[in-house]
This record gives sequence, C-alpha cells and structure tokens, in this order.
Amino acid sequence: MRFEAVIESSIFTKRQRGRQQGPQSFTVSINVFGLKSAADDAAIQLLKVHAYLQHPKWLSPEVEYHNPQFLTFSNSKIPMNDFIGVGINSQRALKIKISEEIGNILESLPNVAIEEDPDLPNGLTSTLKKHQQEGLRFILQREDKIFTTRLSTQLRQIIPNKSDESPFTSLGGLIADAMGLGKTLTILAAILHSVSLAEVFSNFHQRVEDKRKENVRVKATLVVVSSSQLLDSWESEIKTHISPEALSFIRFHGCDKPRDIEALRAVELVLTTYATLAADHAGQRILYRMEWYRVVLDEAHWIRNSSSRQFRAASCLHTKRRWCLTGTPIQNKLEDLTSLAQFLQLPPVSTKASFQKNILGPLSQGGLNFARPLRAYLEAYCLRRSEKCLTLPPSRQEDVTLQLSTRERHLYDLLLDETRRQIDSLVSEKDTVKCNKLFTAMIKMRMLCNSGTFSSTGMSVSSLGLKHREVGCERCSGMDEDNIMLMNSWSLCPDCGRPLGISSPLPRSVDGERGGAGDSCDDPNTIMNEAAQILSTHTDNSSPRDFSTKLSAVVQNVHHSGPEDKSIVFSYWTSTLDLLARLFRQANVLYCHIDGRVSHVERSARLRMFKEDPRVVVLLMSIGTGAVGLNLTVANRVHIVEPQWNPSVEEQAVARAIRMGQTREVTIVRYVMENTVEQNIIHLQQKKKRLAKFTFDTGAEEGLSGTLEDLKLVLNLDSK
Repeated sequence: MRFEAVIESSIFTKRQRGRQQGPQSFTVSINVFGLKSAADDAAIQLLKVHAYLQHPKWLSPEVEYHNPQFLTFSNSKIPMNDFIGVGINSQRALKIKISEEIGNILESLPNVAIEEDPDLPNGLTSTLKKHQQEGLRFILQREDKIFTTRLSTQLRQIIPNKSDESPFTSLGGLIADAMGLGKTLTILAAILHSVSLAEVFSNFHQRVEDKRKENVRVKATLVVVSSSQLLDSWESEIKTHISPEALSFIRFHGCDKPRDIEALRAVELVLTTYATLAADHAGQRILYRMEWYRVVLDEAHWIRNSSSRQFRAASCLHTKRRWCLTGTPIQNKLEDLTSLAQFLQLPPVSTKASFQKNILGPLSQGGLNFARPLRAYLEAYCLRRSEKCLTLPPSRQEDVTLQLSTRERHLYDLLLDETRRQIDSLVSEKDTVKCNKLFTAMIKMRMLCNSGTFSSTGMSVSSLGLKHREVGCERCSGMDEDNIMLMNSWSLCPDCGRPLGISSPLPRSVDGERGGAGDSCDDPNTIMNEAAQILSTHTDNSSPRDFSTKLSAVVQNVHHSGPEDKSIVFSYWTSTLDLLARLFRQANVLYCHIDGRVSHVERSARLRMFKEDPRVVVLLMSIGTGAVGLNLTVANRVHIVEPQWNPSVEEQAVARAIRMGQTREVTIVRYVMENTVEQNIIHLQQKKKRLAKFTFDTGAEEGLSGTLEDLKLVLNLDSK
C-alpha cells in the first residue's frame, strides 16, 4: 500500500499573500492506494480504531476510486469516481456546485413573451428576425417606468433589501446574446423606436429643484465601444439597415471629434470609445455636461474591473437608461457581474454593496435556494439567447494534427533545452520575472510550430515573431490609445495571457534596439546560429531548407477547396500571415491580407474586395484584428492556424462566419503540431473545462501563480 497527501494549493497562496510569520496549521487529506482485493481488510482495521473513510478531495482522473465502507447494494453499479470532491467541508465541491448552477442559469434564461409583433420603427430598412423583435420588446419593456416598478416589486419578494426602497434608480438591463445574433441592429432599432420620446425628453423643462444642475438634457443615445474598428462596424450597420434621413449620428473620437455641445445635441446617436470616454472624463468632460437619453456599453465586459479608468468613466455618465451588451457577462469571476450591476444601478440592488450582500452573499454560502436571488435578478434584467435561435446550417469541425519534420524537431528541441537552462537560473526570481521568461519561451516555440525552418535559414529575426508587437497579441501590444487604456488595469492580457506587470524579456529587434528588459540569453540570433549549426549536420538535400509543415498544409487545404469556397485564415502573428502570403503567391492563389498594420480605409477596401470579387478566395487576418465586430458570412471555411491561449478568442473569430446571414455549411479547420506546446495548450484548456468555470474573486497573486503553473505545464518543465 502507499499513501498520498493532498493539500489545497490556495492555502499556500494565501499564506504568501498574508506574509504571516511562524508555523501555521492546515488540513491534509490522505489518499490510500492499494489492491482492490485488500480493501475490505483495510476497512476492518480502520474500524477497529474508529476511523472512517471519506470521499477524496482530489484524485488523478486515471485512478479508480473505491470506498469499502460506503454502503452499496449488490446489484447497484454506482460510479464511485463521481463522489470525488464531495464532502461536508469540501470547498472544491461548493465551487463546482456554484459554477454549475451559474452555468445552468445563464443557459436557461426565459425568452421574452410577445403577444403581438412590436411596432417596427420608421426608417428601418431591414426586417428584424424573431429573436431581434423579442430583443426590441425586452428593451422597450425595461425602459418603461411602470413595467420596471412592477418588476422591482416582484424582485423584492425574493431579494428583500431595505436599504434600497426607491421604486427605481435606473432603467435598462443586460443583453447577453451569443456572438452573431445581431445585438447591434437590435439596439439601433430601439434607438429608432424612441426618437420621438427622446425629443420630448430633451425639450422637457427641468423641475425647479433640478435647475441648479448643469447637465443639459439631450435626445442622443451614447454608445461606447472598445475600438475604432468597432466604430466603423456600428457606422456600417447604420448605413446598411437604416435610411439616411431616419437617424442622425456623430463620432466622438480622434482629433476631429466635436468640441461644441450643440453638435452633440443635434443628433440621435453619438459613438465613442472607452479610451476617448476616459480621456474626456479626466479632461474637458464634454460628455459629462449632458444628461443622455440612453447610454449603451458595447463589449461591456471591458468594465468588469471596477478599479479601471473605463469603469469609472462609464459609471459617472448622467443617464436614467443604461444598457450593457456582452456575450460574456461572467467570464470566470462573479465580480465581473458585480461591476456590470454597479453600472446598471437596477432596483432593488442598485449599489455594489447591496448586490454583493443580497445576490452574491447567499450564493457563496451554498445553502437552501442559494442561487435563487441571482436567478431572479438575471431573469428580470438579462436577455441571453444562443445561436440555436438562428437555425443556421450545421457547421463541421476538422482537426488537422501534424508532425514536425526532422529539421523542425531539432530546432524545436534546441529552443526547449535553452528554455530549461534559463529557468534553472531563475529559481530565486519573483513570479513576475518567471512568468515573463516562460511566456516569451512559449511564444518562441509556438511560432516555430508555424514558421518551421524559415526562421533559421535567411529570414530576419523578426520573422520568428520576437518583436514587441509579436510577443503579445494585437490587443495588449497595440499602440493605439484604445488598446493601451484597456490594458492599463490588467496584470495579464485577457486575450493571450501575456504578463503585463513588467516589460517582457524581449530580444534585440531588427533595427538593433532592445525590445525590453532582457539579457543576452534571450537573443534569438545566438539561439538561431546554434540551431543552424545543428541543422547543418542533419541536412537532407532532398527537402527544401525553407519549409513549414503546418503552413504547407494550410495552403494545400485551401488549394483543394471547391471553386465556390472562400476561406478566412486566422493567425496570432503577422509574421505567420506574411509567410502564408508568400506561399499563396507561389501557389497562384489570390488573397487579401488584413492585420493591425493596415489602415482603416485600406482595411475596408480589402474586406469589400474579399466579399465581392469571386477570384479572391482567401482572407488572411490576424486573430486580434478579425475576432470582434466583423461580419464575414461570405466565407464558408475558417482556418485557425494555431490553438489560442484563450479559447474564447477562437470562438469570436469563428463567429465572424457562423452568424446571422450565413446560408452555407461552415467548416472550421484547426491545425496543431503533435508533441509540442500546441498540443499541451489544448490539454490545458480541456483540464480547465473540468474545473469550476465561475468562481468568486481571486487576488492578483493567485492569478499570477496559476498562470506560472499553466506555463510550466505547457512547456513540460515539470517533466524533467
């Protein structure tokens, strides 16, 4: 027999954060391993000393669990492994229970009952789908004071909150539909529907007690988005679905944004970004001199950090009608929803304190009806539908698993050995330094899976993707004000996982300048020279020196597609897209190429060419540029060149083609190199799916510690 001690890792994280001195006690769970034939004898011996076996808190998935003291009947076949983690004091079991219940709530929110079709607004040139009509009705109902007062009264029967006795604080809610359901058009229809009401609102004389206020009532709805690319997307939706004279709008962004309040008072819609909003909040405060008819936060998950500039700027806007649009109202922490509720200010929990006490409080305790308050709140104020309501053609998944060539494997193993040598010298360093080093090492190996031997035979250092803009994704490495501001309050990039606390240890770039706070061991020239020497001893004259197994497979798959097929090829790195462009030119395949280096004007022209020119069959796009806000239903094949650190980024990219308006079956092709970090990333994501998806807030140290362990797992550093 053998024994295994199990301790919750969070204990050590909390000890480190608290910095308590001296010995401390904590609970240890002992797992007993042995032959199943000896289990009954072991149980008898334990009973003699009044010891009783409990269900294990944790057990490796491949181990069969058997408890000889557990009461069973001879004809019953109970899978004992289902009881792992179940116990009176099991925090893990409670976390899983809470997580599963939240998932159930989000997946079972009721649809809006429509007795009759809502009156569609004048000026709308497109026909709303049934779910969009329901969305319009949902918005109109919750902007009605009588309806909201009645809704608040019903909620008070479930959520008694004596500290919030006002009939309503704000009107509004949360539109949490899945990607591709047309949330933008639904909001535009609501804005059109309320044009006359908004006009009355702006002309209504304020009461005597409000005359001292400096805020000017305006008829406009203010829409806040995360990037200038999404500003273009909203303008495109307006021009596509609304007649020109029906809705006036203006963009409050960039150097040409209006400085005159009268220009904003004259329109029905004002478009801006979170960065512009935050800058205005800290500066001239033009947007804060008005009481808006309505405020809409698109991609509202960007305010989930309540200490961020964008959250503070959004919360200070003056309006009684507040809406949040996001497909991920809870990404993984329940505090995400708290921030949205704090912005929305909906009764009877219109403050952060009341929401935490009356909604999250019962949830954390896990008692009887522990999730009832949260379910009632979301059923009242949240609308969430899946893509099932679209009745789209079925999609098909195709996984392409490839092996590195002999030369590629040598280069890959060299980088892995170099990484292990570097990490051995970082034993005494802080976690932030280790995370940066490991993340950069992982990027090198992920890129090599794409670039193959191109990176070691005549290509510049930048082709390995080790420039500053290539170590992170386009979100966290972007130089525009929108991305810089959104990343300001995060320790880890939510899209790619890059540590943001300190400069990444970047190598020397093409122009000879240092890219960050690295040292000589990070210089890829040294590593590539060593790799070239090793590769020269294993030269196979029958194979080309510049070769990528994966990119060749991508080109071949596209080349063998049908004559009517159009493909989007997504990659994390612009250098990979550059190599693919070169290979497509050699194969005489016409393509368009879009990434963060392409101007907005040129981007629009290239998108139009891909959509309208039948000869252009491929769109090369960086996943950061194309993951949000684009409608590319002309494509019926989506190629994901490498697995993403954050799977939701992949889902957003795929949703560019699988969305409302798609009439063909879409094939999603995913490429992965066997026995590399790519396969390990997939295994890590599968492992995380088995854990609690939704948890209560964790500190920055815990998040960093978890990322460090993830990186070690992906790089196989614990297997030495």
